[in-house]
Amino acid sequence: GTFPDNVIFVNMTRPWTGCKDAKTGEPKICRHIWEKMWQSWIYVKDHHLDQAEWFCKVDYDTYFFPENLQYYVRDVKNWDPYNEHHYFGTVLYHKGPRHPPFPAGAAACWSHKTMDGIAEVYRNMPKGYEGHDRMRCEDRPMASEEISTSMCLKLGLNVTAEPMVDDEMREYVMLDPYHNMLGWNRTEQGEWWFWKDKPANSGQMEDCCAIRPMGVHKYKHKGQITSLEEQFYGTVNNKFLNGLDARSRRYVDKVRKAMGIDQ
Repeated sequence: GTFPDNVIFVNMTRPWTGCKDAKTGEPKICRHIWEKMWQSWIYVKDHHLDQAEWFCKVDYDTYFFPENLQYYVRDVKNWDPYNEHHYFGTVLYHKGPRHPPFPAGAAACWSHKTMDGIAEVYRNMPKGYEGHDRMRCEDRPMASEEISTSMCLKLGLNVTAEPMVDDEMREYVMLDPYHNMLGWNRTEQGEWWFWKDKPANSGQMEDCCAIRPMGVHKYKHKGQITSLEEQFYGTVNNKFLNGLDARSRRYVDKVRKAMGIDQ
């Protein structure tokens, strides 16, 4: 098939064969997500570092609000992208004290200074190790991208992931469709991996999520994206808005008002 001009092909150091499905034991195509990411960030530094102040990794099924990223880094935090290290998203802590906290994969961003530095850490880190996690910044097979990124930032730059929450401890990046997260109750659910070791006052239920969200996750189909677009940016009382349940409508109305969609 054909690809757009902005699709870049980068040679991988690992083969695409030789992996097995963990459940069935059957052969499968190797994913090598960690190598894809560190190779990509080196490419970004070498070719695009001067084109942005902030750089983000966004999953393909995350609906991203770039204007709310700008709002957060400029209006809320007043961060200096060129002189300050920052790496942020919905931060998880469940791997325990041996691993640095890390943003979940839905969307995470870093400053120009961090982008510049981490690309050199990746360029110079050891390559070719074939074993399991040994708490080092290195290339290895089957490594988790988010955990490895945070390890390299901590060991290479002494940078720790910062939770992207508002002053009411509400998350800017939702890891599940927002209508689901609006129902997440920490007391009822218990300390599963999302809640484990998060601050006791972390937002939950209808107070889970910031009203200037940066990303909402797990929207994989075109129709879902179209629906989100209309919910958050469409005309007042369009069919996509009117079809929401009451709890979802209350949240979307808050977002639209905060973003100036509905004046």
